[in-house]
Amino acid sequence: MRIPHARKALPALLCSAILLTGCTSTGEAERNSEDASAASAETQVQEEADGAASGNAAAEVPNVDAPDPELPVTFTGDDEQEITVESLERVLVLDDATIEVFDALGHVDLVGIAPEDSAYADLLGDAERITTSGSGALTVEGVVALQPTLVIGTNMKRHADLISGLQDAGVAATLINRSQDAPEIITKTASLIGVADAGKELAKQVTDTINAAEEKAGDIPDAEHRRVMVLSSSGAGDSGNTTGAGSDTPADQVVTYAGGINTGAESGLDRYQSITAEGLAAAQPEVIIVAESEIEDLGGEEGIWDYVAGLKGTPAAENKELIVMPDAQIKTAGVHTGIGVANLQAQLYPELGA
Repeated sequence: MRIPHARKALPALLCSAILLTGCTSTGEAERNSEDASAASAETQVQEEADGAASGNAAAEVPNVDAPDPELPVTFTGDDEQEITVESLERVLVLDDATIEVFDALGHVDLVGIAPEDSAYADLLGDAERITTSGSGALTVEGVVALQPTLVIGTNMKRHADLISGLQDAGVAATLINRSQDAPEIITKTASLIGVADAGKELAKQVTDTINAAEEKAGDIPDAEHRRVMVLSSSGAGDSGNTTGAGSDTPADQVVTYAGGINTGAESGLDRYQSITAEGLAAAQPEVIIVAESEIEDLGGEEGIWDYVAGLKGTPAAENKELIVMPDAQIKTAGVHTGIGVANLQAQLYPELGA
């Protein structure tokens, strides 16, 4: 699987027009957007993916029957710090993408502490729920008091100080960068909990789906690659600004693998950044993508064209081309990434067929 990030250059004027000060990281921009309904989260993912990979057949969420974990595990995280995992009795995870990987490995029961706003409440059983968003929600002292045997962070900026502090306090804690390719996230997570071989098998399922989509995308003439902008309602930090998905985001992976041009990354956006009306108009997206949990915050499927400044006058607004995707397929990199790629490709290029 290749990682296609080559972009057609745009004038410097476009890059400057599209950016605002106060830009933020992926995790900060997504911090308040993970409130999808817990009861229907898995169903929504399946329904949206139905037929995406092969025209008529439903695309199944990858999964494997992993064996019991083999401990202890020595693991080097993306913070380059080596830890030793000796117990999985009380694992604290800080985002839903990690919960999805645990579930796909058949070990979601190992999640002992999870965010209270997780969309996967139905999978978490008796796991303790904690507030993970907002200023001061997570402190080293507070987490230590929960007595976790392992803590898994994914945001290299927002979680870094917490994870470092926990390591200093003697807690097994690590970072797995949420911005890297989905198969890497899967294999690292599986290795961390002592089921490395199962993780490789699970990652291969995702990789195979992505590769199939990339092969199809190779048949698209250069001039016919659709121009896409992924918009988020989260804003830059607490500013409330609409943001666009740039490079180093799961959305960029999904759009690019599907054969689209991510106009956010093309225009110079890094992660999720605030976007000006002038910049959005200059990017000239043909298709707008929004996550399910955020579409109402952006005016709804009918109102988005008037709500988001700069959309009027774009080809997307002229043709009312909007794709609303399940959060798991566009906002996080993990077990649903392959399905997200196939789903998006089927909607961008229906002529490609099965």
